[in-house]
Amino acid sequence: MNQSNRLYIPNLDLIRLIAAMMIIMLHAYEAWVGWFGQVGLLSNGTFKTLSSYGAWIDQFIRNLGHGVDVFFLISGFLITYLLLEEKKTNGRISIGKFLIRRSLRIWPLYFLVIAIGPVLVSWLQEPTPNYTWNLFFIGNFDVIFSQKWLYPFSHLWSICIEEHFYLAWPFIIAYVPIKRLTTVFLSLILVSIGFRMYAWGNFDQGWYYAFTHTLSRMDVLILGAIGGYYHSIAPIRIALTRIQRYLLLGLLLVILFLEPIVQWDTLLMVGFKKYIYVGLTAILLLDYLFNPTIKHWLKPHSFLHYLGKISYGIYMFGNIILLIVIKKIMLNYQITNLWIYFGLVVSLSILVPVISYELFEKPILKFSARFRAKT
Repeated sequence: MNQSNRLYIPNLDLIRLIAAMMIIMLHAYEAWVGWFGQVGLLSNGTFKTLSSYGAWIDQFIRNLGHGVDVFFLISGFLITYLLLEEKKTNGRISIGKFLIRRSLRIWPLYFLVIAIGPVLVSWLQEPTPNYTWNLFFIGNFDVIFSQKWLYPFSHLWSICIEEHFYLAWPFIIAYVPIKRLTTVFLSLILVSIGFRMYAWGNFDQGWYYAFTHTLSRMDVLILGAIGGYYHSIAPIRIALTRIQRYLLLGLLLVILFLEPIVQWDTLLMVGFKKYIYVGLTAILLLDYLFNPTIKHWLKPHSFLHYLGKISYGIYMFGNIILLIVIKKIMLNYQITNLWIYFGLVVSLSILVPVISYELFEKPILKFSARFRAKT
């Protein structure tokens, strides 16, 4: 495979779309339960106590926050791979151009959300969030110390963590010899595990430290980076059989139905439990992306691929849209139909990002191409 082809990974956009929709569905479901009570189908019509099968489905939906880990795996993989390709081709990494490219991709939409925050808070009569901390990409620490997820910034904590990664990672890839990178990667993962266990066991906000602190969550980004490292050395080839693939997928689905990802009862669980989910997901992702025997039924330029390209906007706007739907449509017009609610949330979570991408983000992305590395 020549170098230019190796820079393109078919169907990665579909993975981004799935990850974004996982998070949209989770937030929409939690908002519904918070405002209207348990879903009737899951509570035998009581809207209060979940049935046995309802509890399984409820647990599965609440585990859809795993979509953030999927994004982290993808980001770690791609950023590391592209940086290593640049280093191999040019003998160096243009850290300045990298930071400009990332800023032009992340900052415009991020700061747009910050800018419209006061309007949304006033319109929906929500508590005032911490603008300053989110303005400087440290909103994840605000969540830790306040132990609150305030609208419309409650989902920006993961963007803050990715931004911290983007600021540090090019320096590591640029200045650490390639043969030493795996040692650095593994060391940082151990730091993440150790910090997560220490914080959970010693701080009053231990759960929040383990869930939203950069050091606690950087390990998944680095696991993705390990994949990018090996893909840069030689194109990844993985060929699970259909039976193996279905068994792994079935195992992942079963534990998603039965066990909460972010519930930890012991130090060992807070340190290592996530790797069951992340490990299974990583294997399935690599198989889906790099198994030459898999026949993909969608062509690379399908509408779903397009939605994957705008998945950042779906993630950014989805959490904002759902409260507008609840307060300004469902409650205002006394609508209590679950399907109307989810239909509005999903359709608007696609429509608004499409408009944003075409009219606002695309021109900026075209400009950012000027800073693309030559590989």
